Amino acid sequence: MIIGHEENLDFLNKALANNKLAQVYCFAGPDQVGKRAAAKELAGKIFGLEAEKLARHPDFFSLEREIDEKKEQLKKDISVTQARAARAFLANRSWLGGWKIVIVDEAERLSDEAANALLKSLEETGEGGLIILLTIDEGTLPATVRSRSQILRFSLVADEKLRLGLSHLGHSGERLERAVAAAWGRPGKAIRLLSEPGLLEEYEKEVSRWGELFSLPFHARLEQLDEIVEDKDATRARDRLKNIFELWTMNWRELLLGRGDASPTTAGVAKAAAAIEALSAARGLLDRNVNSRLVMEKILLETF
Repeated sequence: MIIGHEENLDFLNKALANNKLAQVYCFAGPDQVGKRAAAKELAGKIFGLEAEKLARHPDFFSLEREIDEKKEQLKKDISVTQARAARAFLANRSWLGGWKIVIVDEAERLSDEAANALLKSLEETGEGGLIILLTIDEGTLPATVRSRSQILRFSLVADEKLRLGLSHLGHSGERLERAVAAAWGRPGKAIRLLSEPGLLEEYEKEVSRWGELFSLPFHARLEQLDEIVEDKDATRARDRLKNIFELWTMNWRELLLGRGDASPTTAGVAKAAAAIEALSAARGLLDRNVNSRLVMEKILLETF
């Protein structure tokens, strides 16, 4: 079930029914807003099967970052080797005589070489070939890729729609309301908060921490580091810190829009904008495997 995005889904369903699907789509929008679910639902309808069974279909190809087995973490980029494999997949005949579909997750993670290799696929995709690029922001893609794609933007879902969708999935009561408040219009986030034990409580704890840090002197903020970066496993520490930075970014955005009870009254527009930029840069440092503690110290110094 997809929550929200009715206009985009209706557009795609009509294009499919009228045999007018584009060969390349770019679904752009925040993480966990529903882009991936919409892409898989479209692919499922084309193949006539449930989205959960796509991975076993011979004419479906998923292109995403691979695990670096030595470092036990996701690689920084989608490699040119992967992009060439997708290109070869599209160049071959369909196993079942119908569509061939490639979904590229985190398309902004395509390396320069991979983007160039994918361009050839975009140019050569024949009848029955479909590529769906998923990205946070289409502006992060090369202009040559964007120009060959039909862009559909997936916006945050209104709380009312999110609440109704979650209730249809069997969620109710106080936890549903808390998940709606924490998800900021992202159905995938809300579902995950309600599905993974303890995750909603951890999220709410970080909301409280963010508000409390403003009243602490810098040395007291540093004392929070041991708890924030408590995991001895570097990969898990980075992942946890990325989640915290995502949450703090959303808090700053709420402040920037004049919403949110926990927003510090002393922070202005310029400070909020600078904090959002600093958090974005910090996530980039984590992607480059910079020490998590050093990154956190930098954020505590720059954004509070």
